Amino acid sequence: MISPKASWEFLVLLLLLGSGLALRHPALLVLAIPVAWHLTIGLAFAPPDPRGLLRVRRVVEPRRLVEGGSVQVQVEVENQGKRKLDLVVRDGPYTGFAVVRGQPHTAAALRPSQSLVISYEVQPARGVHRLPGVTVEVRDPLGLAPWRLELPCPSEIWVLPRYEDLSRLELPARRTLAMPGTVRAHRGGIGLEFHGVREYRPGEEIRRLAWKAMARRDEPVVVEFEEERVAEVAVVLDVRARAYRGFAKELFDHAVRAAAALAQFYLRQGHRVALLKYGAYLDWVFPGYGRRHGERILRELAKAELGESEIFGELDHLPTRLLPAGSLLLFVSPLIPGDEETLGKLVARGYRVAVILPDLSSLELREFQDTPEAEMARKILALERWTLLRRLRRGRVFVVVWDVRRPLASLLRRLWPGVYV
Repeated sequence: MISPKASWEFLVLLLLLGSGLALRHPALLVLAIPVAWHLTIGLAFAPPDPRGLLRVRRVVEPRRLVEGGSVQVQVEVENQGKRKLDLVVRDGPYTGFAVVRGQPHTAAALRPSQSLVISYEVQPARGVHRLPGVTVEVRDPLGLAPWRLELPCPSEIWVLPRYEDLSRLELPARRTLAMPGTVRAHRGGIGLEFHGVREYRPGEEIRRLAWKAMARRDEPVVVEFEEERVAEVAVVLDVRARAYRGFAKELFDHAVRAAAALAQFYLRQGHRVALLKYGAYLDWVFPGYGRRHGERILRELAKAELGESEIFGELDHLPTRLLPAGSLLLFVSPLIPGDEETLGKLVARGYRVAVILPDLSSLELREFQDTPEAEMARKILALERWTLLRRLRRGRVFVVVWDVRRPLASLLRRLWPGVYV
């Protein structure tokens, strides 16, 4: 591979030779001799094509982690040729990687069968990071014919969103499935809470007899408990960039963590949970149970990114056909004007709708000083939020305004159905 330096030297050589011959000036021809000698020596001692002579191996540990953690990366390059090679090895740079220890690049001279090892530690951001290969430059003594190539050694790192463990959230669905769970079905069956009494049927257990009620009614009756069942839950993450305005990246990361916390909480309760990323596109994870399904949801949230779409600019195109009426819909969104009408229509169609609203004002005004202008801005934002919340509550939408500077778990722990913040 000819370097720009060699190309310039070759042009200078041609210029000197051409000028010396055209002008019949021997001094110019003499000046061309060291240039030609330098080019000849440099190309004669140029390194061979390193493809097939170098073996590279990358070790990444761990390959799956929660954001905030660190990854140890080790790259080994081995010289399998028969000549000494002067190498410059560089791994990256990669977007979203913050190097916290070591360096992802180095230079060294490798003799045959020798290896070069690079070890560094990075703290990657949330997402899926694909590392394609390692860049290697083989230099020659005069820098005229170096080789620069990328040796493939693909690696993949999944950085899942971190989330809070929610201990309690009283948001039951209106409709339950015919499977035991934790949502009260408002009917008699197997459960822990008292539901009522009814007449005794032959074959029922004697210990279920309600003796005091039998004394009043003068007939055998049994105690019935409120049946608890599984519900359908859909977590809807808003990925519309215009909903997050000025602090899009930071506020969106908080929204992703809230969606992960809600999904994991309802999965631990045994419910069927679905995930929908709505805004720039429709990315739907069908309802499911268990840890494997929870891992699938976390991986989808790790890939969540903001975007825009004319089709999905409003909430009117929600795929509600995928969820039966009576399900619990959990929206994580700052919302935009007009969304409250769509949410009210969903309530009218039989859905239980709740909104976790990351408070944009908690980030917008934190850097402002206490000035009259900042106070006026606070009042305007508070009035806009009050108007939005008033319309949502009129539509019987359960809404939680979340100051993202505070934990979500402690806020939801103090709430009961029908209580609004």
